[in-house]
Amino acid sequence: MKQFTQKQYNLFIAFLLTILGFGTACSKEEVSPGYGTPSAGFRIYGKVTSEDGVRIPAIRVIMSADYSYPISDTSFATYTNSDTSIADYYGNYQVRLMDDRGKMDYNLKFEDTDGLALKSYQTKDTIIKFVDPKFENGGAWYVGEASKEVNIKLKKEGE
Repeated sequence: MKQFTQKQYNLFIAFLLTILGFGTACSKEEVSPGYGTPSAGFRIYGKVTSEDGVRIPAIRVIMSADYSYPISDTSFATYTNSDTSIADYYGNYQVRLMDDRGKMDYNLKFEDTDGLALKSYQTKDTIIKFVDPKFENGGAWYVGEASKEVNIKLKKEGE
């Protein structure tokens, strides 16, 4: 009797997995790339200073890229890939993203996070484009990393 119950249970599981497999295979949704997709790293680094050249520590730097892909004929799903860093005592920062979609243009935002501890600076947004990037240290699936230096001057709050 125990063997008979196990066989029925196994048949039920096999049937359920078959139905689930066909259900997901027939979806119209675009599958996002995963393992085995060529990818590359994009790194932006530099120094944050005031307009008069004084280094500014504790500035939050956010590098991000927005992506969207179709879910159906009338709707899209979106997501954001981002990295955040805080400028060190000398105003140096570094942010990087792994990208498998070949976007190569990224939003970069600089915002003062220390409040009134030092001086307040205005938030600055910019777009950084990698045009014909030179990738280093790549391999088969990992193309390598492209770097770009971006030095930013921020205005004091109220100017």
